[in-house]
Amino acid sequence: MSERLSIDELPASTMWALRELGLVDADNTVNREHVRTLGEFVVRFAGVPTTSQMASSPALSPNAEVVLSAPPVRTRARRGPTKAERRSEMTMQISRYLQDKPGVTLEEIATSLNAPLTDVTAAARPVDWLILGADELVQPTVRVESDAIVASRDRARAALLAASLMAKPLSHQSYTALLREGRVKGPSVARIVQLFGSWTTACNEVGVTSGEPLRSNYERTWTEDDLLNYVERFLRDTAFRGASHQFDQWRTTVNHSEKVPSLGTVRNIVGGTWNDIRSQALRRMRAKWDV
Repeated sequence: MSERLSIDELPASTMWALRELGLVDADNTVNREHVRTLGEFVVRFAGVPTTSQMASSPALSPNAEVVLSAPPVRTRARRGPTKAERRSEMTMQISRYLQDKPGVTLEEIATSLNAPLTDVTAAARPVDWLILGADELVQPTVRVESDAIVASRDRARAALLAASLMAKPLSHQSYTALLREGRVKGPSVARIVQLFGSWTTACNEVGVTSGEPLRSNYERTWTEDDLLNYVERFLRDTAFRGASHQFDQWRTTVNHSEKVPSLGTVRNIVGGTWNDIRSQALRRMRAKWDV
């Protein structure tokens, strides 16, 4: 059997397609393999017409223009929400749950939603600042202070000891005078009160006689309970994500109606790292579930 076919032996549509593809030689013949490949392509992507379709189609004249239609676009029928959509929906469920149960654990959320813990863990990441770890449910017996606070306290103690060598008893006025004269380097009286709670307590820490009582405007303004109440309010505000660097941003949004302490004040009085402070506030919020 010859490997070449005359295009005059082929249907007009096939003849046209072969010419468009540049497969017809100068002698109007074409490789038989090219015709077979073209036929397989048409059957696979255009489909085979039914008998009724062939009967209803008008016969092509030799000079008729043949237009090959594009194969139909195949689309996959949607069978339900995507993985991302399911996760987003679970995130919304967890967010609503946390408004009622701040301080809950991931395990408790998984039980409540009857969902796998792995799915809950992934979906909870956008709202996890209101979630406690299972190891955070109990207040640690020893509170770990940040390195910055420890360094500030040590610096204050050293300044008080140095000042006590030049002024006895060591009143806050004499300490301030020594600071101004440059004879002592250390934190201000207000900062020392912030770190230790009162001037007398600070002096007692290093065995120094404190002198006369400190005037009231140097006494600590906030109690630990006051400060944790503000932290709770901050954590509940969904416009923020419970991050330490956002606390002072939140503070500016409410300071027009009330005086709110800075993050520095919270750290100094409550003590510990921001995660320690957040966990302590969440334990308090958790304790109010049934109140």
